[in-house]
This record gives sequence, C-alpha cells and structure tokens, in this order.
Amino acid sequence: MSKIMKQILIRLIIPVFTIGLFGCSHVPTSRTATVNITDLSSAALPAVAAEFITMHETEVPEHDHGEHAPHMDSVTWRFWRDSDRITTERPQLGVGELWQRDGHSVLHRKLYHHDRRAIEFQPDDLRMLQTGPSWQKLSLLLDQQVLEQLTAGDIEWSDGYPIKEYQGKIAESEWHIVMRMDLALPVLIERHHEHGAERTELLHAYALSEAPWKPAPADSYDVIDFADLGDKEYDPFVARVLSQMGHDHSH
Repeated sequence: MSKIMKQILIRLIIPVFTIGLFGCSHVPTSRTATVNITDLSSAALPAVAAEFITMHETEVPEHDHGEHAPHMDSVTWRFWRDSDRITTERPQLGVGELWQRDGHSVLHRKLYHHDRRAIEFQPDDLRMLQTGPSWQKLSLLLDQQVLEQLTAGDIEWSDGYPIKEYQGKIAESEWHIVMRMDLALPVLIERHHEHGAERTELLHAYALSEAPWKPAPADSYDVIDFADLGDKEYDPFVARVLSQMGHDHSH
C-alpha cells in the first residue's frame, strides 16, 4: 500500500468528536448522581443518547486586502452509548460511525447511509494504522489526558445538574471544558488556537431507552473490508470515498 493511500485510509477512521454548552436534558438526576471522572470505569458509564452541534471557525484570507476573515462551519450530530456499542451519525451528511467491542477487541465501521454501504476495520487494521482511540476516549468524547492537564474546578450545580469546569492551556491551544458529571458527558468543549477555534455544544440528552431517535439500521449494508479497499479503487463508491478523503487531506 502506498504512503499516500495509507494516509487517505487513515482519515477514514479518525472520529469527528469535540463538544460545548448546557443543553436540554431529559435524564433525571439527583445530587448524588455523579461520576468520578478522575477514576472512570467505562463499565460504570450510563447508557445515553445525545445530540450536539460542533462549530469550526477558521481564518480565510481575503485576497483583495491580504487580510484574514473568520469563516464558520457547523454540523449537528448524534451520539448513542451503551457498555459495548457506540454509534454516531451526522444526519445532514448521511454518514455515521459504529464502534463495537467484544472483550478487549474493538471493531469499527464507517457508515454511508445514502449508499447503504460500510467500510469495516478489524482490530488488526486499527493496530496497523495506529489510529484506534481507547474505548474510554470514545465513550467520553474526549481524551482524559487533556482533562488531566487542565485546572479543574469544584463540582457545581446548574439547572439541577452537577457540572465541573476545566480550563487552561496545552501547547498553543486554550481549552475550556464543562462536564456533566451525572452523564459522564461533556456539555462544552471549546478550543482556541492560532488558526481558529472549535466549539461543541450539547443540545439534548436522554436516557438511551427514552431517546426520540435511533441510529439508522445498517445491518443489511454492503460491507467492504478495509484490507480490500486497495483492490476496489475502480468501484465508483470506493473511488468517491477515497477522492473525498484525498481532497480533505490535501487541504
């Protein structure tokens, strides 16, 4: 496999997770319903469904004046979590991701709902590409090592929910994170850096059994193994996906 091809394929399995502010919630809580984020067992995480909006602000050069103007993109996405299965969807784009674990093994599928097709990554593929995040990171929607480098506040209560704020600077980025401690989910992840900013906000949260929407059924999709992608470059679907990934990579 060529180096460029490998770089394109690696981009297929980088989760698009980052988050931000106090959304509407339908998960009942009490002043004892908190999760210890500093000693978190993924088995203890509540089963939840949530909806977020992520906004990216970048500086775009104005050719007439040689200056930079802010450009904002946003996408709404959904998240379902139980003990052994994590699913995300971006309804506007018709794509999603499935992470499923069996013991210590993790399987990943990139879902293309409009095409009713999927690309599947086996545990060996994830190890080879060195891009498989930990189950804890997938479950929390952030890397706990980031939290450990930030200054943490005390647990406070907002609208009846226990929250904890984290702030500080890591490398060249300024971070502000707010966690809902009863859900073990971020309600805000905000990062500012020299090239722009990202912000994700929690819009809605539900107990998994009470969520008003479910993941698109994908059991009948045509599944292509990651290892076979290089042999299917002339498949119009594969060619389009690889072209999109290559375009993203070049920019």
